Amino acid sequence: MKEANFPRSVKEVKFGAWSLNPKLQTIFDGEVERELEPLLFKILSYLIINKDEIITRQDLIDDVWCQHYVDDNAINRAMSELRKVLKSEVQRGLVVKTHYRKGYSFFLEPEVIYYEEEPSALVQVNALKEKTNNKQKKLIALITILILGVFISIYMFQSLSSLDNEIANDTLLKVETKSPNIIEKKFNEETLSWLQGVYSQMILSPNNSTIALSFFEEEQSYSVLLLKNLNTGQERKISEANANIFPAGWSIDSERAIYRVESKGKCELWEVGLTSSAGSKFLFECESSYPINAINLDNNSIVYSKYGYRNRSELSVLVNRNLSTAEEFQISSPNLNSYGDKFLYFIKNKNKIIFERHQFNSSELYMTDLEGGAQVKLHEAKNRIWSINYQKETDSLLWYDNKEEIFYQYSLINNRIASKTKVHSRSSYSATYPINNNNVLGLIYPFTNNIYKFDLASQNFERVSKFDSKFANFIGENLVFLSNDGESTKLNTVFKDGKVKSKKVNFSYRDFKVSSDSKEAFGINENGIEILNYENLSVKEVINPEYNFISASYLLDKNIGYIVQDESGTDTRSYIFNRSNSKSILLPVKNAVWFGQLQNNKLVFLNNLDMLTFFDLSTGLQTQGFKVKPSAYKHSLSINQNKVYHSTGKAIYEYDFTKAVDILPKKVFEASKAEDAIINVNSSSSGSSLTLEIVELVNNELVRLSLEKND
Repeated sequence: MKEANFPRSVKEVKFGAWSLNPKLQTIFDGEVERELEPLLFKILSYLIINKDEIITRQDLIDDVWCQHYVDDNAINRAMSELRKVLKSEVQRGLVVKTHYRKGYSFFLEPEVIYYEEEPSALVQVNALKEKTNNKQKKLIALITILILGVFISIYMFQSLSSLDNEIANDTLLKVETKSPNIIEKKFNEETLSWLQGVYSQMILSPNNSTIALSFFEEEQSYSVLLLKNLNTGQERKISEANANIFPAGWSIDSERAIYRVESKGKCELWEVGLTSSAGSKFLFECESSYPINAINLDNNSIVYSKYGYRNRSELSVLVNRNLSTAEEFQISSPNLNSYGDKFLYFIKNKNKIIFERHQFNSSELYMTDLEGGAQVKLHEAKNRIWSINYQKETDSLLWYDNKEEIFYQYSLINNRIASKTKVHSRSSYSATYPINNNNVLGLIYPFTNNIYKFDLASQNFERVSKFDSKFANFIGENLVFLSNDGESTKLNTVFKDGKVKSKKVNFSYRDFKVSSDSKEAFGINENGIEILNYENLSVKEVINPEYNFISASYLLDKNIGYIVQDESGTDTRSYIFNRSNSKSILLPVKNAVWFGQLQNNKLVFLNNLDMLTFFDLSTGLQTQGFKVKPSAYKHSLSINQNKVYHSTGKAIYEYDFTKAVDILPKKVFEASKAEDAIINVNSSSSGSSLTLEIVELVNNELVRLSLEKND
């Protein structure tokens, strides 16, 4: 690791026409003075300090960004901005040199000037270039020997200390790898809302006094913003005609709520004071259909999760926006094979940002500063971390896993999970927000997963599930899916004549598919893909890939196609598991998130940019296709012979590749309710029917969970 910062003894650095003031982070050429952004100052300092070396992109990632991965475009933009800043009427020449396919180097010879109180041998760095007499040489040699002696002593001391620290750190690391035992506690559930409707997307103010929620009132077509004071119970509604309003964040002083307004595909960000007489203020336009979590830092800047990074509509990145100039500084650099970064919390006394990086199969918790430097990965969880609160007294982060119903406390002092509490309460919750160790806000789960059957010819649309259901498959014209009635999980078969057969199962998969001949099935869990005998659901074979699964599907001849995310998280790998020899074959297609097999011996891939690619198994040739309709659910595709059905979440499109690969989509179905989301689609073997897994809204409540006193 190379040095990246000037020591405090450096007063000024001169190069070319410029003079750099490290303390003020400014440059001056005698006529123009410019204040450098923190990232540009850090890059410039790094190049000067390491001027005798070629600085690679990996050097910049490791020592300047301090991250495992930084997008190439982020580095390109930063270097371009630095070159612009270093040009003036006085300084026109080259300052930073690019070495083709190698990196960068500082082109000029810098002169470092130190404060006078520093030892004279360190003050006159450039005096080595001047002629000196013998007496001066002896004096310099003597001072050098003395300084070397001091450095050697310090080095020996630091080596011994570092050895002790390594032993201590090894011990601490062993402690950190031990996950604390789960403690089970009972929590009482208190209803805080009495309005009839659906509550969603809540964000708690930094001082924990007010909650902002999106609320769909019964018989209303659009959502309103509901601001509820948790101490007094007072509520304030903010609405707009023919528009949906959602919470988006808070000001750092908790005096103003930030919200987004969506109408006719247009999105705007606003803020409003908490008093009944306070008016709203427009901030800027935003990306439609995607949630925003933001903090207004009261210094004319706002940190928020911005969608549309690298032209991917669903990929978010953290940015710091100047509200006066509309200039935005990119804080984070998520990899393309993720869903990006979501702002969670700003710790004021530390000046640190807490954010979540949503991977395909995990949720990663990070901490960084406002410039995106000193980024630290704190924790990795298999479920989403939707919201975070900070407890100053214990210097801890608090969050609630609403899937496993576990309340986490993460110690920033010890850098580890300090406690895990299994919460026993009355309901399940779609969203939660911790207030402190003993209290959690929750929204009772307002969604239900239902299976519908849609006849493409007659347009008949009917619900076939009675309880919360998922993973619908066709076996011929019969329909198979899993359901849960709150007590047990059942495998259901709906026959063509409408009769239903159900049996209890004891497995829990995050995806479940049945082969077309109904002789086997496979389920995906943490261990891999389990291939089952469908008749008795016993495990026949297991696929254990090296990395995390993204998607899997049956191909022809009951081969299984699957995609995993590689170790770096920057790319995906696609495989065919050959059933004849039980070996996985790596395919030369990159960045895929789903693929299936057409009847004409071609594989069709969907990549992370919503582009289709075709791979001919006979010739090995790849053909670039076209961009499909954007979707929030990347695996919502199904193949029947040479037709592909694709869900955008709101509609189903048919792509018929029977004659060509460059064809226009045909809309075959559209959800009747705006709030419904189609998260899965499947086609029958005859191609006459589709199954749709639809998430629907039902009324819910805002509640507060409080630890029982006897606990």
